[in-house]
Amino acid sequence: MQKFAGHIPWIEWRQLIRIVTAARCTLLSSLAAPSASGSTDLPGTGGDKKMYSLAAAHSESSNEICLRPIMLLFHQHECLACHALLKNVGISAEFELLSEYMTMVVAESLEDITEKYPYPLPHFHNDSLFVNRGRRKGKLRREEVEALREAFAGQGEYFPRVFFVFPQNGSVMPIFNEEGDSDPAHPHFYHEATSLVRSMMVALWTMNKAVSFSEL
Repeated sequence: MQKFAGHIPWIEWRQLIRIVTAARCTLLSSLAAPSASGSTDLPGTGGDKKMYSLAAAHSESSNEICLRPIMLLFHQHECLACHALLKNVGISAEFELLSEYMTMVVAESLEDITEKYPYPLPHFHNDSLFVNRGRRKGKLRREEVEALREAFAGQGEYFPRVFFVFPQNGSVMPIFNEEGDSDPAHPHFYHEATSLVRSMMVALWTMNKAVSFSEL
């Protein structure tokens, strides 16, 4: 990582959890319209019923990290394909520029997300979870772990794979590699920097439809 892309401000997943918790990114605006079914579609929520759609709500926090998409890179030190991707992005001016508008996160295993450092629960002011700022109590339930595995490793734990995550709820954006180096069996695999840059642009646009890339 340091050899090829050390100039990019990467943080580890555990660091991300501390930062978004302190920034209260998952405290959501109650102005969001209630969903038709009242159910959520977030990994790790276990399908709990809510008056409002947690998936559609925005963070009340004005902290900058709560307004930026999270780019999550799963990689391993001995992975040659990971080295190739990092080498490609390390010399990409476009990648470096867009990374300044995202939170760049690395993880080696899904275990960090499902067992060690689960994402804080999204919640509203009037939610009883507000007292604990969305902190989870104890381990995730089995169905929560299964939902996270489906979201972050639905086709298995291949490396490298890249996901774009909403900071206000920890859910995965529906963004896949659709460029020339794509692999239908591994939709989150990237080899070329240009392909990843394209997905980064989609993630930024997903968070803010008014973004103008000519002004970056």
